[in-house]
Amino acid sequence: MAEPVTISEKARALYRSSLVWDMTVPYGMQHATDGITLPRMRKAGFGLVSLTLGGDKTFGPEEALANIGKVYAVCARHPELYRFVSGTDDVEQAQKEGKLAITINFQGTNVLGNDPGLIEVFYRLGVRHMLMAYNQKNLVGDGCAERTDAGLSRYGLTVIREMNRVGMLVDGTHTGYRTTMEAMEASTSPCIFSHCCAYSVYPHYRNIKDDQIRKCAETGGVIGVNGLGEFIDDMEATSESMFRHLDHIVNLVGAKHAGIGLDYVKDVAGFWNYVDASPDAWPHNNGKPNRHTKFVQPEQIEDLAELMCRKNYSEADIRGILGGNFYRVCKQVWK
Repeated sequence: MAEPVTISEKARALYRSSLVWDMTVPYGMQHATDGITLPRMRKAGFGLVSLTLGGDKTFGPEEALANIGKVYAVCARHPELYRFVSGTDDVEQAQKEGKLAITINFQGTNVLGNDPGLIEVFYRLGVRHMLMAYNQKNLVGDGCAERTDAGLSRYGLTVIREMNRVGMLVDGTHTGYRTTMEAMEASTSPCIFSHCCAYSVYPHYRNIKDDQIRKCAETGGVIGVNGLGEFIDDMEATSESMFRHLDHIVNLVGAKHAGIGLDYVKDVAGFWNYVDASPDAWPHNNGKPNRHTKFVQPEQIEDLAELMCRKNYSEADIRGILGGNFYRVCKQVWK
């Protein structure tokens, strides 16, 4: 068991006065329940969470709509706690009111039902970023766990053009190498990797390579560092291991291109049961089975502030990584 990180007063004050922005929280499936996860993240100091409510594993638009409706209902029942946001002005207002800002993402494009016309519909309902593919091949391109590395399809180009038009962020997480590189080349707006770690630090097919990180930075985008122990190569999912990936990204492309995409799930056993039951989507990594690791917990993000202070990151860089960088990109892209 790793020793807990001792938080200095400087790091604690910096963390508590910053906008903490988590770009991925799986939600509305088996991973989390609205009665526990959102209050916990608010208590842990988060200012915004982006909830996954659909994707390649969703049966279709109808299921995604039902999930969105459930989140609308949560916000309506607890207006004193949560604010569903459409733009960065709403995020600022939520921060002033001490509320948790909530937005939506899709982990994959199959949720569109092969109809790019639904991109604007879902954008109007609050979906602000969408993955191109989730581990496996779809009509847009290959996933990161696919046996092939084909690039972006013609349909994929249409999807990206429409996402750019409406203001939805192009997200390369879970997507194949060539598909991400071609997507970033095709996009006229900054692209993101909402919840990824660095392949150079630990070679897992879910982690992204240095040239993907550089290309994302060239678009003006941000990489949100993931907290799953399997991807950071740590059974215990310690803050120090997550920080190694964050620090690599910062050293490679600068602090303004790094952020947080914790990918925290409450039901850890349920997640690993899903992985074990899905060998085509979650194959062995370099011949080794996926380890049933822990997840970095929401309260550990304060540890990252301390570790950044210890490495002499500037106050501005720390605030940017905690949330300001994603805020900047969303302010530029959202319409």
